[in-house]
Amino acid sequence: TGVQTCALPISSSTHVQRMAFDACSWLLFSAVLVNQAGRVMIPAIKTSVLVDPDFAPAFEQNVGAMLSGVSLVCLGGKLLGAALTDKLGGWLVLISVFVMWIIATVASFATYDVQVFGGSWLLNSFAYTVTWGAAVQVIGSKYTEQKERDAQLVKVASASRFGATFGNIIFGQLLSAGLHWRQALMPVVPVQAVLLVACFYYWSTSRTAAAPTKAKAKEPAAAGGPSALQAMLSLDFWLMLVPKAVLFTYTQFFMNYIPQLLNADYGFGHGAAATYGGVAQGGSVVGLLYVGNVLYKSRENAGKLSIIRVCLLLCAIVPLILANGPLLKAKTGLDVVTPLVVPLTVLWGLAYALPFYIPPGAFAMTAGGKTAAALYTNLFDAAGFTVSAMWNPWASACAKRGDFATVLYSQALFGLIALVCMPLCMERTNKKVEADKKKA
Repeated sequence: TGVQTCALPISSSTHVQRMAFDACSWLLFSAVLVNQAGRVMIPAIKTSVLVDPDFAPAFEQNVGAMLSGVSLVCLGGKLLGAALTDKLGGWLVLISVFVMWIIATVASFATYDVQVFGGSWLLNSFAYTVTWGAAVQVIGSKYTEQKERDAQLVKVASASRFGATFGNIIFGQLLSAGLHWRQALMPVVPVQAVLLVACFYYWSTSRTAAAPTKAKAKEPAAAGGPSALQAMLSLDFWLMLVPKAVLFTYTQFFMNYIPQLLNADYGFGHGAAATYGGVAQGGSVVGLLYVGNVLYKSRENAGKLSIIRVCLLLCAIVPLILANGPLLKAKTGLDVVTPLVVPLTVLWGLAYALPFYIPPGAFAMTAGGKTAAALYTNLFDAAGFTVSAMWNPWASACAKRGDFATVLYSQALFGLIALVCMPLCMERTNKKVEADKKKA
């Protein structure tokens, strides 16, 4: 009797292919997660460094200048990333990022010189700054279908939020366990080294997917992506840049002002305010994992637009409610908002995360093509850092005099601006894509 063979049905083989392990996707996820954990490394140990006898007086005197330097390095990193990431390719940039991380981390715990420590902090910040653009460039080069790109953007953005959240927790727990701050930094180095080797291996075995070839680099702007000047002459560029830039201030508000708001306006103790501030930031993780990964990526263009509109409408409404809670209590005696303040901040975090990450990233890959996705991404982020650099001192001055209502009104205004601009840009971009498909 002959040996009978049978082939898998087409549908089954397709299913097996879809279920195959995506090394690129998970390596990007791991790289961004560890990168974001490293971003909060110095801020997480900063209070311990301030009281370290080796650093205390000089570090305290210089920390303000260091923070200003971090802001400048972040802005410069975005501009440099815009110029170089598409040319070098995302994987090569990520390899450079982990080399910088290892140098910065080792220098941080090995030095007893405040200036060297400050330089390590700047190098740390630069490495973090160029990572997101590199990740978007890889996604744009590797994945061709819009649904695949949206799914990968959601996944990598989720890694960003997880990394920032768990980084704070991990470093805090290591310090709470009695480790010196230098010892708390040491476990990061082997993890960074493993990711450096993994990124180098992936890049060396798949260079054609990692960076544009010379032939592609010579393609016309319509196929390969525009220059920075051409990008800035596009109305759609500004319709996406403006909301991305103003929503950038939300990241600052959630990191720096929510605990103060809960303490000053709603009567929470310092410990509870700090804890619930972290809970509020957790809303962004839910926004990406459920709203983004489950609801958004499964919708067609019209459904995606509706979700973005609802999210941005909440970004305009929730700050208004929070701003008027104390005023309502003072005028009527009704304390309606205080019991709802934590759920409201979580809802706000959930609402802003998706519009902040996914539409700008998707627009960058659609408009920029395979050779200019990082250009758009880094220019958007550079605009965000610029707006935040202007907004932060003003917001800080308002917070110092207890005027959180004015700060929250600015956040509501930014949500309204994003509600007008971002859906309009998405609608215009979708129409252009459909028109191009019909022509083809």
